Amino acid sequence: MKSEIENLGPCKIKIKVEIPTDEIRDKVEEKYNEVRQNVSLPGFRKGHVPRPILEKRFGKSVEADAKVDLIEKSIAKTLEEKKIQAVGDPDMDPEKIEFALDKPLNFELTVETKPEIKPKDYLGVAVSKKKTEVTDEDLTKALERLAETRAEWVPAEVVADDDMVIADLTLKDGETQLLSEENMRVVVAKDIEVAHQPAPQVYKALLGAKSGDSRTAVVEMPADHQDEKLKGKKVTFSAVVKEVKHLNKPVINEEWAKSLDYESLDAVKVELKRRLATEKDAAALRGVESEILDDLLKKHEIPLPEALLRKFAERSEERAKLDLQLRGVSAEEAGKIVEKERDGSRGELEKTLRSHFLLEAIGQKERIFVTEDEVESRIDQMAMAYRRNPGEVRGELEERGQMSELRSTLREEKIRRFLREKAKITETN
Repeated sequence: MKSEIENLGPCKIKIKVEIPTDEIRDKVEEKYNEVRQNVSLPGFRKGHVPRPILEKRFGKSVEADAKVDLIEKSIAKTLEEKKIQAVGDPDMDPEKIEFALDKPLNFELTVETKPEIKPKDYLGVAVSKKKTEVTDEDLTKALERLAETRAEWVPAEVVADDDMVIADLTLKDGETQLLSEENMRVVVAKDIEVAHQPAPQVYKALLGAKSGDSRTAVVEMPADHQDEKLKGKKVTFSAVVKEVKHLNKPVINEEWAKSLDYESLDAVKVELKRRLATEKDAAALRGVESEILDDLLKKHEIPLPEALLRKFAERSEERAKLDLQLRGVSAEEAGKIVEKERDGSRGELEKTLRSHFLLEAIGQKERIFVTEDEVESRIDQMAMAYRRNPGEVRGELEERGQMSELRSTLREEKIRRFLREKAKITETN
């Protein structure tokens, strides 16, 4: 087999391959032997069918299999020998390649490759880190959030701020009913939304309502609403209130602290302050890592394989469409919204891919890899967070084909941490 490489530009090459006739005949003979050993025909013992009969019955399929096998193996061998890191599938159609036993098999294909990156100036990057501090306000909010986890919804007479109503809801455009739901739970807050739009009119209408009351409000939808049927419309929201509930939060005192198995309220505060400090410091360090990576991306010209970028974009768009549909947007409207936001999301995807390739190149140069112990440790952490058995979590990851993604994520985390540890960090207020 002979092969030649032609550079077509950033991340794209053409491979020309020629397979000699002796290799073609050997492969065809191999395929006929496979057929002979596996086929059963009347009047012949298995493995003893004459070649002419096999050629008459299976000649076309044998040659087709031989051609595909020769092409696939020659591509794999070329990529390995030339140390080409291909991304995506080769751009070629095997059916259009001429195949004959008496002349060489010639074909060419284009392949997109990983960008060649020579990392530079990545040690000692100068960045700033915001000084973290847990304020009294932070602690107060954390105490309130913790108390809310023990809060209970209890019956109430009249709807007040942040109360919940259980109601039958309708949404109409004139006489046309757009929505009808029974026994819907709605929290009556200032940021309440109708059809994904702020609806302060609904908030005001529901305040003061009692069980059995009917309330209506007119909501004006914007001209650029994501749902075509609602653009610029004035719709009528109606609610028939069945129940009113108030979120009964526990009083933050010594008794409450002891119900959480703490010695005192001060002990709760100490633990919360420790957690908040850890969270804030972790967020600040992530900010440092992002700043380092932004600096390095400016120093490196990283072309992107178009096919890989297209594949990433398509996958991202499908996830975005599904998310919109789960929030009640029609499939048609979800498609229009995603298309409208395509340019912005593409920019983020390009940055994500460039970051991935740059981190990979730095990791390769610095020989930063992930050990199986580190993988097991992360699976243990995930299992603890989900309150699951580690074996079950690993099994699910393997079943969904996500183990390689987990290893890739862990490796990128290690490389980011390495860059941060080598950076020149100035702490600022």
